[in-house]
Amino acid sequence: MEIDLGANAFGIDFHPSQNLVAAGLIDGHLHLYRYDSDSSLVRERKVRAHKESCRAVRFIDDGQRVVTASADCSILATDVETGTSVAHLENAHEDAINTLINVTETTIASGDDNGCVKVWDTRQRSCSHEFNAHEDYISDMTFASDSMKLVATSGDGTLSVCNLRTSKLQSQSEFSEDELLSVVIMKNGRKVISGTQNGNLLLYSWGFFKDCSDRFVDLSPNSVDTLLKLDEDRVITGCDNGILSLVGILPNRIIQPIGAHDFPIEDLALSHDNKFLGSTAHDSMLKLWNLEEILEGSNGNSGNASGAAGDSDSDNDGMDVDNDPSKSSKGTKRKTKSKSTTLDSTNNFFADL
Repeated sequence: MEIDLGANAFGIDFHPSQNLVAAGLIDGHLHLYRYDSDSSLVRERKVRAHKESCRAVRFIDDGQRVVTASADCSILATDVETGTSVAHLENAHEDAINTLINVTETTIASGDDNGCVKVWDTRQRSCSHEFNAHEDYISDMTFASDSMKLVATSGDGTLSVCNLRTSKLQSQSEFSEDELLSVVIMKNGRKVISGTQNGNLLLYSWGFFKDCSDRFVDLSPNSVDTLLKLDEDRVITGCDNGILSLVGILPNRIIQPIGAHDFPIEDLALSHDNKFLGSTAHDSMLKLWNLEEILEGSNGNSGNASGAAGDSDSDNDGMDVDNDPSKSSKGTKRKTKSKSTTLDSTNNFFADL
């Protein structure tokens, strides 16, 4: 099923327990849609959330609220039932916010166009951590809950690992040949996968982040703009040619195409029951794909490993060894300043309106 949003959507997210999907649009609006298996998408709410583009959206508080981040540097929390604003931080960042993720039940993380990452405590209603490890925009983030580490990718061509327990930058990769656009953690925490502008998937072994241990090149030259983890062995890729693909990791292979848009893919998300895949692109369309039906025919399609330099790379590498980000041997000197702080009332995230 699909619907024309009337404007390009930069971010989507599914409700954690209901058949609701949220979309943040380039015109600053937030849309909420209800769906089921037998009917089309029905818009339940339209909110003018931001003055500029709404770049990211996430449900929080068990789906009671939805948080949006914008190019206007603000973060807004909206009540799902009423559509009213319940919290607003006008100057969350000094630069436009590009990405937003859930970290724990009570914390979220945001990344901006200047490479700054902030972690927000929604109970204390304040910024708890700030990291400035990158020199360009934060393209994507993911979180390793067992070790309390935040992994970020950037347009500066590096990947960073920030430790929320110590409030320090733990590790940073060498400069890649291209921008890193997307990131997921797979293989039960042993591999970090990053999509690049030139279409390669870079595979990093956890604890060894200076350089990738493997590359998968079969998606090249189409940039891998977004990645969505399906399970520990499979990831869904969204590329600038509009194609959604199911890709196996170690052995590395394209398992099957899933669907397509007419323009580059912007964001992907899975429904609460993993039945539907949501996708948005530069064609103003929100599409929901029935994954159960699509994947039924691929159970016996194991495919052949291809396009990788060393598919035999082990996923049993050691953990947490690469702890010194200052050992980078190439690239310009980069900012590694990090701090843990509770900010004053100007950065009070969930201040009541």
